[in-house]
Amino acid sequence: MNNSKAPYIIIYEDKDILVVYKKRDVLTIRTSDKMTFTHNLYHYLKLYLEKKKENLFIVHRLDYETSGLLIFAKSSIMKEKIQKAFEEHLVIREYEGVIKEKIPLGKRFHVDQYLLDDDSKVVISDSSLGKEAITDIESINYINIGTAIKINITTGRRNQIRLAIHSLNLTLLGDKRYSSSIEKRMYLNAYHLSFPADLGLKQSDFFLTPLWIKETNSKN
Repeated sequence: MNNSKAPYIIIYEDKDILVVYKKRDVLTIRTSDKMTFTHNLYHYLKLYLEKKKENLFIVHRLDYETSGLLIFAKSSIMKEKIQKAFEEHLVIREYEGVIKEKIPLGKRFHVDQYLLDDDSKVVISDSSLGKEAITDIESINYINIGTAIKINITTGRRNQIRLAIHSLNLTLLGDKRYSSSIEKRMYLNAYHLSFPADLGLKQSDFFLTPLWIKETNSKN
């Protein structure tokens, strides 16, 4: 098992893929900031696989503050196959979050936005400049600090979920960028990844027990 101080936990591994749980407050991959050159998830996992003489290819990312499941490929061919499934919206990606507001349980929101990412920030734009971001949100249960919500993303844009929640005039707890929420952590966690059977993965469904939503039928 991983060292408890490592910023990840290995969930599944075979000759083609590596699935990990990324802890919060760690980058998926380095930025131009030198402080991130060795303190990022990709760096740690690359060192791990180099010991086994295996390669590592990044497929998708999670924001620095977001915890949850990430899949990595061990070959360029597998990377392309998985990324194509993401691009064709064939991957189930379920998240959970907690909003400050108490809203009716079972309430659903469908948010279709166009987001413009200029590296320094992400803003809501239009179809001529931005890329489409589709987010579905449902309120599931109350906890002592707010309402736990289930989130499904069809697309995977940077800051997509945070901007969707903000556009609904709701407050994602711990989101200091868009909601000015001062909680110590951001309450956003990716708990379910599921890939189409014809992708050829030995295991195609990855699910972790949610941290905040209490749902008897969370897994599709």
